[in-house]
Amino acid sequence: MQEIKRFIGKTNLKLFLLLFIMLFSSLHQSANAQEEISFSVVMPENYIEKKDLAKLDKSLNIPITTSFYTKTNDFDLSNYDENLDVIIARNYLIEEAIYEEKMAELEYSLIENIGYINPQFLKSNYDDGRKYSVPLTWGGIGILYRKDKFDSPPATWRWLLDSDKYSGRIALINDGRTLIQLALKYIGISANSNDPSWINQAEGLLKRQKEHIKNFGNSDGIALILADEVDLAIATNEEAIEAMEKDNDIGFVFPREGSLIWQDIICISDKSDNKESAHYYINAILDAEIGRNISVNNQLATANQMSFEILKDSFKNDPRLFPEAQIIERYEDTSIIMDFDYEMMIDEMWDNILDS
Repeated sequence: MQEIKRFIGKTNLKLFLLLFIMLFSSLHQSANAQEEISFSVVMPENYIEKKDLAKLDKSLNIPITTSFYTKTNDFDLSNYDENLDVIIARNYLIEEAIYEEKMAELEYSLIENIGYINPQFLKSNYDDGRKYSVPLTWGGIGILYRKDKFDSPPATWRWLLDSDKYSGRIALINDGRTLIQLALKYIGISANSNDPSWINQAEGLLKRQKEHIKNFGNSDGIALILADEVDLAIATNEEAIEAMEKDNDIGFVFPREGSLIWQDIICISDKSDNKESAHYYINAILDAEIGRNISVNNQLATANQMSFEILKDSFKNDPRLFPEAQIIERYEDTSIIMDFDYEMMIDEMWDNILDS
């Protein structure tokens, strides 16, 4: 009888030890599996405040690694490994990756907050059908001017592109494609038109105006206006705000004919192993409060209507950030990827303008 008790005791001990080893092994494997799960996000430096990054980290049940690139060093997808899940970058920095289908097609059913985005920004020339990207913030090209030279803001491209009134006191930009697109907007045509007849008209307009431009082909009109060498220049509103902080006599206006806009967008890498979680991350970043904070923190307009509603009146009424509704309706985003014939035509026309 005692032999049987000793045997049972030893058996129970062995069973207990076996169960303990199995449990420990299971927990160890589970921990390792958890460590192996990685979620990686890359975005511009200081784009999202630390408190909101913490909120985003809590939106998923897996660890999130967030890396940053500086605004002076443009985002380059090739600099990141294949494990990248979510990318935030300006549209022209990531359009080629979208075109090459290196970004995953979005499942809107997993992004409930997509309904917060202004419908105007769900139409896009660089992402047709808005299949791969969601816009977060945006800005546009407009007119920088010296306030002491104007009774009212010069809210038309005419003074830069079709007038001799400020001859010698106008600065454009050293970008033929953008100038032709702005000229198209001025004459009432889509900036994305590839109709040769309209583009020829834009070319003729720029040729005629060239004699009135200071340092035609100079890319630094902002420096010229800060040095009081010109009264009018082309600038993005982002650049304008920086210039206005340096000189109180500088103003900025969105032209009534419309212009070009760019957007900061969020995408999911096609190579992501966490696509479902990536959709949840996008949904979390579309939270109204986070969107408002991004807008204020970066001094940029938000594409999120709910975020716009909770902005302070002084911010959302800032005309440098938010143009009037009838003006923004005439603004367009553009694609940097056009057909070969268009690119050849634009290059040839720009050479003709420079040589004229």
